[in-house]
This record gives sequence, C-alpha cells and structure tokens, in this order.
Amino acid sequence: MPPSFDEAEGLRLPNGQPILTAYDAARYLGVSVGKLTYALYKAPDIQRYVPFEIPKRSGGMRQIYSPNGLIRELQEKLAPVLHELYAPHPAAHGFIKERSILSNAKLHVGQRFVLNVDLEDFFPSVNFGRVRGLFMAPPFKLGPAAASVLAQLCTYRNGLPQGAPTSPPLSNFASAQLDRSLGRLAKENGVRYTRYADDITFSTNQAVFPANIAISPRGEGGVSGVRAGEALERAIIASGFAINHKKVRLQRRDQRQSVTGVSVNSKPNVTRRRIRRVRAMLHAWEKHGLQAAASEHYLKHRGWLHLPDNFDRAYRNVVYGQLAFIKMVRGQEDAVFLNLCAKVLKLDPNPSRFIRQMVFGADDYDVFISHASEDKDEIARPIFEACAKLGLKVFLDEAHIGWGQSFTQKINTALGSARTVLAVISNTSVAKEWPIVEVNTALSLEVSGQKKVVPLLVGKPDLAKLPLIRGKDAMTWNGDAMAVAKRLQAAVSGNAPRRPAAQPRTALPPTDARAPARPAPQRQKPSAGPWTAPPKPKRKRGLFELLFGRRKR
Repeated sequence: MPPSFDEAEGLRLPNGQPILTAYDAARYLGVSVGKLTYALYKAPDIQRYVPFEIPKRSGGMRQIYSPNGLIRELQEKLAPVLHELYAPHPAAHGFIKERSILSNAKLHVGQRFVLNVDLEDFFPSVNFGRVRGLFMAPPFKLGPAAASVLAQLCTYRNGLPQGAPTSPPLSNFASAQLDRSLGRLAKENGVRYTRYADDITFSTNQAVFPANIAISPRGEGGVSGVRAGEALERAIIASGFAINHKKVRLQRRDQRQSVTGVSVNSKPNVTRRRIRRVRAMLHAWEKHGLQAAASEHYLKHRGWLHLPDNFDRAYRNVVYGQLAFIKMVRGQEDAVFLNLCAKVLKLDPNPSRFIRQMVFGADDYDVFISHASEDKDEIARPIFEACAKLGLKVFLDEAHIGWGQSFTQKINTALGSARTVLAVISNTSVAKEWPIVEVNTALSLEVSGQKKVVPLLVGKPDLAKLPLIRGKDAMTWNGDAMAVAKRLQAAVSGNAPRRPAAQPRTALPPTDARAPARPAPQRQKPSAGPWTAPPKPKRKRGLFELLFGRRKR
C-alpha cells in the first residue's frame, strides 16, 4: 500500500490528515492550487488532451485522448496508487499485474461452448459522477470536494478517456459490482466467467448452454442469431453498463473458439490467420517498401477512404504489436516468433528501445560481440564478464544460445536489437566468412546511422575484406578486458549515433542467413496533416465555485 494510505480511514496526506477539500487534494498531488485550478477548469482542451485515432481490430477507428502537460503528470502520479489499492476480483484479468489476455483465455480451454459478450462504450460509460462516487467510497474515503477534484482530473467529456493512465484501474473499480453479479450468475448456472476490460467470456462443458446467459434461436447447441439471456442483460444493466448486441458470439467445440484473440479449442494458441496476416504484411513491406505497403494495407485491404496521419508509422506499429502478441501466446523461444523477428530486423534493423523491449524483452542487448570461435576464450569471454560487472547487457553466443535453439535466428535477433557492436578483428576472423558478414553488416548500418561499431584489432589482421574499418578509431587488444568494457559503456551511454550528412550509403555485403544484411529503408518524414481540435465544452462554473469559492473581482 502507498505510505499515505490507512486501511481504516482511506487515503491520507503525508501528515496523516484526511483528504477532504480541494486544497487537500492539491497537496496530495504535490501541486499548487493555482496550477491545478488552471489545468482542470481554465486550460484549453488542446493543452489538456491530444486527440488521435488508432485502427480498431474489427475495422474503423478508435478515438484516443492522450493527456497532456500537467494533466498527464498528475495522472501518472495517481495511477500507481489506483493500481495498488484495487483488490482484483478473481474473474478480472485486464490491466492487472501478472494477469493478461493469455491468463484470461486459459480458463476457457477445451470447453464445449464459449460465449463472448462485449460491453458498449466501456470507458466513456464510466462518467464523472461514478468516478466521484468511487473516490468517496472505500478504499479512498475522500471528502466530497476532494473526490470532485480527482474525478475531474481522471475524466474528460464526462467519461474515462481512452489513453489516460488512470482509466484502466478506475474501469476495474467501476466494474467491481459487475464482476460480483456475473460471478454469482456463472456459479448458479455452472459455467466459467472471466472479464478482460470490456470483453466478457462464459464457457461450459454442459450439453446445452444455460438460457439465463445466452439464447440461440436454433435451440440446443445452436450458435446462429445468439442473443444475451435475460438474467445476463439485467445484471449488466444494473451494474451501469450495456451490451453491444452486435458482438455476442457463441462458439462450439467443432468451431474455432477464441477468447480475446487467443484460440482455446485445445490449448492457448495464435490463429493461423494472424500468422498469415503478419507474414503478408512483412512480404509487402519487403517487396514494395514501408510507405507503399502501408498505403495498400489501409486503402485496399481495410477499405479506408483516406490514409490516416503517419500511416507508415502506424503500419509498422501494427507489425510490432502483432509480434508482441505472438510472443506472449507462443513464447519467446517459439520458432515461428523468432523467424518473424528475423524478417522484421532485416527490414527495420534498429527499432526504438520501447519497441525492442516490447517485442524482444530479454533479448534486448546493449552490446553484440562479433568474434571468431577461436577468439572466444582469451578475448570475447573476458570482455563479456567485464561488461557484466559494469551492468552492461551483452550478447555472447555461448551465454545466450541454448541447446536446441536456432543459432541463426538468435544471432539475427541479437545483432538486430543491439545498438552497439564490438567487432573483434583478428587474423582468424578475417579468414572466415560469417564474421566478415556480421562486421560488414554492422558497419553498413553505422554509415546509415543505425549502429555504433567499436573495432578491436587483435594483432595485425588483413583488413582487405573490411574496407570500412580503415580510418576508424579502433582499439588494440592488449589483454585489458575492463578497458574495452569501459569503452563500450561510453559508447552505450553516449548520444545515439548520428546519421552522416555527406557520406553516401555503402552497399551491403552479400546476404547471409546468420546476420541481417539489409539496411533500414529510408525513413519517411512524418506527415503533419491538419487535424481539427474537438469543440470546446462550456465551463461549468458551478463546480468551480463549489470547490474553490467565488472568484473575487
């Protein structure tokens, strides 16, 4: 629990006093009343939230409102407290630590029937009044004025905004009665129940699905024209939500059953359709380039009338999001996942750190050591150990490639995800094909601003096959592994490598299966298409006067 929380009395100020007034709320948030007042009641909408759209899984666009400025700062302070104070219902799996889409789906594996029900306008339906009531009730127990301030901070246009860090935990608080009601309904009818945000799932092995929960016009075992049962509809409405009747689906065992995008017929798995879609997107990216592939994806395959802003970046993010999903379901050592990663890294060898961590996780390295096997014992391994002492995450094949794992896929992933490459160049390495390919690939990516290469010369090797090494500030190996580690630490912690303006692109060496050999496509300048600010709502002076008093003139 946060230090300012008392289980019996709710949230407290650092001095132990209750949070009752608007001034108390400002003190709790660590901001002056004047700044809080301006941000909540006087600032223009564009200073508070930035609107944008993202593609829906089912087609169309989803409106997102990203908090801005002080609003975001205060929401980010409050969000960890909300997550900490929420006592998860056993059936809730969304936005909860150690629970996920996968944990939600696992409970419905191998069932005769799986029913999916979506709630309509889930976040917007949790309005200002409901949030204010949550803050006044346990575990918060705020005073009415303080609860109004925090509710105003966490809502926008009289609802929870999608894109705010406080919206997910508050939606779980608002769904507490729903989870209790549907949990009882499931127990009474002998079915399983889970909820991930607005996705509700029931499943059972009974011969007939309970009519209290879902009704099919085709009778026993039917799935066409399914509608929610009376008891289910009544429980959802009583909890302050509504069913999206277009998204009520009853799936039998002999069909493909899915829960929040995960197949659950016999085990949690990714659908073949999803894998094929990702492969098709990567093929189009490779064949036509990122911008052309993205344009065709949105205009032809999704049927949009016009392209969204930064459509090429959106396409790229969709690919990485699909990779993260496949990794979560199938595991980071899955051959399909690693193969797709290798293809992505040929197209986009140096994605952002956030993307690398999201997709590769533990495979996101600071440094990649390129070396010949003969140089491992005396050079590569001591450097690896010295880097570990400095806190650097370094890829060394013997340390990170386990028995039975794909050597080429692990090398591709590691070389692609690391931003700094230590090239151990010796008489042995220059005589072998694959170390030459690795080093030339990394050097070519450095020319285009993608990598930072630190050469380490062992003896006097022939550099004829490594023309880009000439003229570089190379280190000479003298047996001091810690000196090399400190040089790598400086390269990692320094500024990102800058793209040279005057140097032409250098042709890459021939492609080899053991290393990505394709430079990143030329990055497109993000389009800055015009967007229209949402209409500014009228300010409700009554609430301001209630909290802070009438302004003196």
